[in-house]
Amino acid sequence: MKRAFDVASARQGNQVANMLYKNFVKPQTLEGIQGRLIWEPINTAYRHQLRKLFHGPILTDFSQQVWLLNPTTDTRVRYTPDVWKRHLKDVFCPARFDSAGNELPKSTEALSDDEFADFLLACQAYGAVELGIEFTERE
Repeated sequence: MKRAFDVASARQGNQVANMLYKNFVKPQTLEGIQGRLIWEPINTAYRHQLRKLFHGPILTDFSQQVWLLNPTTDTRVRYTPDVWKRHLKDVFCPARFDSAGNELPKSTEALSDDEFADFLLACQAYGAVELGIEFTERE
């Protein structure tokens, strides 16, 4: 019987590999059955395109279009893409915890492709609705 699973993160891959080993590979090889395990990358460019979109047009539009009041100097300031990246990550990346219950640092790298796409959408919605950004279309 053939089994196929799509995985989008290292954690999912580990869970599927463990489940396959426990439920199929180990019991069937002990009975003398041979099998084949295959890893086949799908949609390899998708993650790269998402990252290019975030680090290119989205962060550029935030840094070029948003002026915020600096309460210390009472002047309007713009922030760099790196500052916006940290802010957006802190606001829109879900919290993650280790086995002891301690919160891990937030990271876009820990997101699956679907979660990263949702993260980008949340960032753009926040920028458009809360900050009045008009996102530019770029190649």
